[in-house]
Amino acid sequence: MEIIHVSNNLNTNEKIIATIGEFDGLHKGHVSLIKRCIELSKTNNCKSGLICFYPHPDYVLKKRKYEAYLTDLDEKIKMLEDYNIDYLYIVNCDIELLKLEKEDFYDKFLKSFYGLVVGFDFHFGYLGKGDSAYLQYLFKNKLFSIIEQESFLDINDELKKISSNSIRAFLELGNVEMANQLLGYAYNFTGVVEDGKKVGRTYGFPTANIMINNEKFIPRNGVYVCNIIIDNDKYQGICNIGKNPSIDALAEARLEVNIFDFNLNIYQKKIKVELLKFIRDELVFANIDDLSLQIEKDKEKAINFFRGNL
Repeated sequence: MEIIHVSNNLNTNEKIIATIGEFDGLHKGHVSLIKRCIELSKTNNCKSGLICFYPHPDYVLKKRKYEAYLTDLDEKIKMLEDYNIDYLYIVNCDIELLKLEKEDFYDKFLKSFYGLVVGFDFHFGYLGKGDSAYLQYLFKNKLFSIIEQESFLDINDELKKISSNSIRAFLELGNVEMANQLLGYAYNFTGVVEDGKKVGRTYGFPTANIMINNEKFIPRNGVYVCNIIIDNDKYQGICNIGKNPSIDALAEARLEVNIFDFNLNIYQKKIKVELLKFIRDELVFANIDDLSLQIEKDKEKAINFFRGNL
């Protein structure tokens, strides 16, 4: 996959079918767009392309407070590589771009493509005046596809909208099971294990600690059941997301992971932590004995979860 950073114009002389959007989280709805784009490109002997924006338009416009991303830019690139897209266009999103009228946006960024795949609710141009119907008109002599399927997911006879915002809302509640269903994979963090003060091992629960990238959305603070991926091997455990208020409180949130039945040295190794179930909120304990007793209970719940009893 070739990565192309775009500032003012996106023009190509190649025969390319592209899809466009923010693609934060690369959830099931996004995957539908990507698969359709690749399918059309192969059928029509074209190259495939994906156009995304960075930073997020909402943050540029200050439409909502900065909450970081479900997938930071590096994660997004790594995940997209698995789909065998030919070109990834990362468009620098600024106020000037967001002020472009829909006609100007089309001329500058979309006009040269052979075909386009968009979601039914895609909007572009100043105040979002451009939509999928307008693009369908502009691409009337080219290939154009609107994806509507998998915009909603039927979960227990209730339709849940697949969107980055709905996933973020579930994560804020600690409902990682629902978030993971909409994502199509387990929400996760990747980082290098840092040398800590090794306090956990003094009361029987050694932890691998990683700082959380400030571009990564942080779900509800607390304790989770998790999988831990180390060198492509998967382990089970529990993790705490928070500022460690009981012992050596932190200024920024950190991920502390207790890996079950594990005693290898993994300092400075990159690990991946997949969140599976929220157990409880982060608490303040009066002493280490109370903390240790609670972690024993957390671990028991996690073991029951992996046995299918929770």
